[in-house]
Amino acid sequence: MLDPAIWWYVTRASAIIAWALMVISVTWGILLATRVMKPKDNPGWLLDLHRWLAGLAVVFTGIHMASLYIDEYAAFTFQDLFIPFHSQYQKIAWLGGWPIALGVICTYILIAVQATSLMMKKLPRKYWKAIHYSSYALVLLVSFHAGWSGTDVRAWAYRITALTLITLTTVALIVRILFPKSAKTLSATVEGRRPNQKAENLHKVLVDRVTPLADGILGFDFVLPDRSNLDPWVPGAHVTLHLPGDMKRQYSLCGDPADRSQYSIAVLESPQSRGGSRYVHNNLKSGMSIEVSGPHNHFELEASSEYLFIAGGIGITPIKAMIESLPSRRQWRLLYAGRSRTSMAYTNELEDMFGDRVIVHADDEQGGRPDLDALLAGFNGHVYVCGPEPLLDALISKVPVDRLHYERFSAVDRTDDAVIEAFEVVLSRSNKTISVGKDESLLDALNENGGALISSCGEGVCGTCEVRVLKGQPVHLDSVMSDEDKDAIGVMYPCVSRGTGSTLVLDI
Repeated sequence: MLDPAIWWYVTRASAIIAWALMVISVTWGILLATRVMKPKDNPGWLLDLHRWLAGLAVVFTGIHMASLYIDEYAAFTFQDLFIPFHSQYQKIAWLGGWPIALGVICTYILIAVQATSLMMKKLPRKYWKAIHYSSYALVLLVSFHAGWSGTDVRAWAYRITALTLITLTTVALIVRILFPKSAKTLSATVEGRRPNQKAENLHKVLVDRVTPLADGILGFDFVLPDRSNLDPWVPGAHVTLHLPGDMKRQYSLCGDPADRSQYSIAVLESPQSRGGSRYVHNNLKSGMSIEVSGPHNHFELEASSEYLFIAGGIGITPIKAMIESLPSRRQWRLLYAGRSRTSMAYTNELEDMFGDRVIVHADDEQGGRPDLDALLAGFNGHVYVCGPEPLLDALISKVPVDRLHYERFSAVDRTDDAVIEAFEVVLSRSNKTISVGKDESLLDALNENGGALISSCGEGVCGTCEVRVLKGQPVHLDSVMSDEDKDAIGVMYPCVSRGTGSTLVLDI
């Protein structure tokens, strides 16, 4: 015969498990928000685990409440479980009905957080975020609820478990306070995003292999002379090749980030080449040595439940690394467009690996450009695009800025609509104020006054000269990322961007 006390045991066990799952879920959410484990983490699995833990917390909370209702000793009514201060149960007389009321309130917070997470695509992000932040209050309130109403507080096993959960909660909240920035913001300080960099991360590497990939496209694999591990990178990163004549050219990494034995790039010999891609095609041979710097990343893949990737021509290189890094369960599609299949690298490889997730659009086969409106219809996830300027312009006009991420091939002249004037800039670390003339580059002015910033393209494309903005509003004239993203993470690119008439304070 079933022991009458079984439901009391179920109540106690499910309560502790639900509490533990809430704490771990919030901790995992903080890891996802701050990315303090980079580069060892993976946004995809962090997001999946965070949601899975939160879902289990709801399940065990439901078991906890159901067993309280069923248990004859506790004698909780339906109203007791859902109406604060309705229950007459009291473990600590001077606290009155507060301990049980906190449990009821926590239930509603948990339901709100989970429900809005399931509907986050349909809600304004600021509302979803405001409700989601209440999960921090949730884990604290649950701790008080457990301590004030639990019947096992005198047991050492319970005390050790409670102390562990409270400590984990405290540490997680401290991490969130110390690292308040999102994944995108933190990327400015790790893996290539090095503001105020004094020296380039220069490597001498060997050309290990040269592979024809398509008409006019060669693949290059670089290794260190001693075959040791290269610096880590994540999808979206690029390296800079240092070529004769002080030429510096940036190329996206398109290999496997887990394989640190080599860097792989693909280079199109552009008809409009200023010498870089032509030199690479004509002169780099297997066994040669060359200097590279990086990796740097201004096109990082953010966590999302669904992606749409759009690549135009050689723009497939960063996109390829992104889709190959995603968990198999992640929802995504790729539109890969080009003039003809013979000019498009990796088409067979991608179609073989991912099947109908990959849409190859060759203009000579389809008789025109792809229908972007049809592709975007009903899609509410993040869009990543790399390709020629007309493709980017079309998507910028069709996709909201908070869901669009792109990388340009070449700089866009943005000076026509800008007010170019003299301004002052303060170097916060050296407490020095310098004046920048109307016809003077901010980068030149900084370096002439001890800024020691490195640069590469000089056109506002590569992002090498990135610097933090502490105060003031820059005039963004670069093409690295959207102005909203730059303002959100507090950076500018002084090779082309400037200040306004007011003072600009930089972290130099």
